[in-house]
Amino acid sequence: MVQIILGDWHKTGTMDLEAVETPVRDSMHHAGAMAMQRLLGMPAPHDRQASCGCGQQDRYHETRPKQILTMLAPVVYDRAYYLCPSCHQGHSPRDRELDVVGTGCSPGVRRMMAAVGSEASFDSGRQQLHLLAGLEVTTEAVERRAEAIGADIVERERVKRDRIVQLEFPDILGAAVPVRVVEMDGAQLPMVHAELEGRAGRSPGQPARTREVKLGCVFTPTTADAKGRPIRDAASTTYSGAIETAELFGRRLYAEALERGWDRARLKVVLGDGAEWIWNIANQHFVGAVQIVDIWHAREHLWDIAAKLFPSDEKQRERWAKKLI
Repeated sequence: MVQIILGDWHKTGTMDLEAVETPVRDSMHHAGAMAMQRLLGMPAPHDRQASCGCGQQDRYHETRPKQILTMLAPVVYDRAYYLCPSCHQGHSPRDRELDVVGTGCSPGVRRMMAAVGSEASFDSGRQQLHLLAGLEVTTEAVERRAEAIGADIVERERVKRDRIVQLEFPDILGAAVPVRVVEMDGAQLPMVHAELEGRAGRSPGQPARTREVKLGCVFTPTTADAKGRPIRDAASTTYSGAIETAELFGRRLYAEALERGWDRARLKVVLGDGAEWIWNIANQHFVGAVQIVDIWHAREHLWDIAAKLFPSDEKQRERWAKKLI
């Protein structure tokens, strides 16, 4: 390859850098994959028996090859394979050790697929992996990995949400926080028909086309603008969201706030758009917090009142509303 590149350079006197970069990268990936394959292929002792998930003892059956896609390229390695005489299931302890049970992708590749799959469409993610890492994967593989990561996150948050108990923790668990703000809102997301079966539409007599995702964040305001309005510290913000009932979401957001030191805050604030479910959550989980309607929705309400006070006088309506904004 190097000789071909040098030959073209001698002929034309110029070099296409991008045309050089890609084959050099591919060759380095290939060399790295060969080294990894030799590393994985090193002889390893195996026991005659291994523990099975059913509680019985597996028996060594044979040595089987397995191919996995690594961050460098596909590699093949041999590993001991066991069969259980009780449940008749087979497995390889080496696969469990390498975290490749039931998958043909290494942990690094799965992380990459989850990252690109969460940022754009699954097909775009496939293209990004090929462009940025030289890896060939299918659109379906990116979709499965992104959904698997999402399901794992949902389960972890469910366990945390269902385990939470509203308790006041002592200050010895951390330093006091001047101000902590919890904000909530809801947004309608278009859904496929399978996710809308049996659901009523937002308008009477109309089929459902969306479902509401509830979103929340916890943050700290640190400074103020020229008008004295607090400015959110973006680096302090953490988020939580789910398509679920307000009752369950309230517990989810309370768990997030508790981890962020809600009990240690000297001033506690709940910010919302005025929706009833938001204030119900505030009253149940964030007792004693200052409840504030966000400025955008507050302005909407002011303009609504102005329209009722001065229905036929636009100048008076604007004059009255702008004094309060």
